[in-house]
Amino acid sequence: MIIDSHCHLDYEPLINNIDQVLLNAKNNNIISLLTIGTSLESSKKVLDIVDKYPNVYGAIGIHPNSTSGNLKNIDEILILKKKNKKILAFGETGLDYFYKRSEKKDQVFSFEKHINFSIAENVPVIVHTRDADDDTISIIKKYYQKTNFLIHCFTGTLDFAKKLLDLNCLISFSGIITFKKSNNLRDVVKYVPLERMLIETDSPYLSPDPFRGKSNEPANVKIIAETVASIKKISFDEVANLTTTNFKKFFLNEKN
Repeated sequence: MIIDSHCHLDYEPLINNIDQVLLNAKNNNIISLLTIGTSLESSKKVLDIVDKYPNVYGAIGIHPNSTSGNLKNIDEILILKKKNKKILAFGETGLDYFYKRSEKKDQVFSFEKHINFSIAENVPVIVHTRDADDDTISIIKKYYQKTNFLIHCFTGTLDFAKKLLDLNCLISFSGIITFKKSNNLRDVVKYVPLERMLIETDSPYLSPDPFRGKSNEPANVKIIAETVASIKKISFDEVANLTTTNFKKFFLNEKN
């Protein structure tokens, strides 16, 4: 049993063939999925999806690359959360200084807004961070004793990972760990305790080897679990079982 902790089922081409996508996942023993909103419009679609499919949960938020010009109605995110108990987190939010599509001040404002929503609703925050290590650490340090953070699709350094672990963050790895040039990232996978780890596809993006260049889908989270097992020299079942347990503890407050 595996859980894909981060996918975008409202994105094309997944949304166009969602029943088959979910069947493919089921056939690969993926028992649940968390589909993630990246804008107000995307988050509304997430609500529709989780309403329709019993094994799909959702998170809602405004992606950092979409913050500038889209913060006027940010409080609607909180209103959406109250409509469905299957919305398990706020995000993805965070900081992206690589693409420079949104002003830093808008990204920081949005990030802290999402965090305060999470504190109010007692759910975690799903964090996107790229080329923004120092500011990400600084903001999480302000709030980590009040809410829980998951760093999705980790691509940073070992030093960054250590700082995040010190702030009680969970770290999630995607298909990037299968890429030939990702040796440094595989060293991070080796270091991060399995008890503090989740796995994800970020589909339809980041297809793992051997499917690079093709649209990704949740079924491929199995490949990421296999890669983690290989890196850590442990069994596939151990990775599958413990990351599933981690997901349930983190998002569903299940103790066992």
